[in-house]
Amino acid sequence: MTKVISQDISVEQMRLNKIHKLFYNTKGVKKADEGKFKEASDWFTQAIELAPDDSMSYFNRATVKMNIGDFQGARSDFKLSESFRILSIP
Repeated sequence: MTKVISQDISVEQMRLNKIHKLFYNTKGVKKADEGKFKEASDWFTQAIELAPDDSMSYFNRATVKMNIGDFQGARSDFKLSESFRILSIP
């Protein structure tokens, strides 16, 4: 039986979310390297949906938003990235 640690998220689901988040981030970086910034942003958004407190995903999405000229969106994501990074420092 899987131990439930919050309302509806099991330990196994958290582990899968972490794996999928890394997959989505990797795909996003690949698309950004190819210059496909909108697609990259979509991949990073999926990573954020799985782990809304992950500073790396926000930072990556902010970077591609800068490349497509969404400066307001980039600023917002950079701020979120910074706030979650500070919260995760031991």
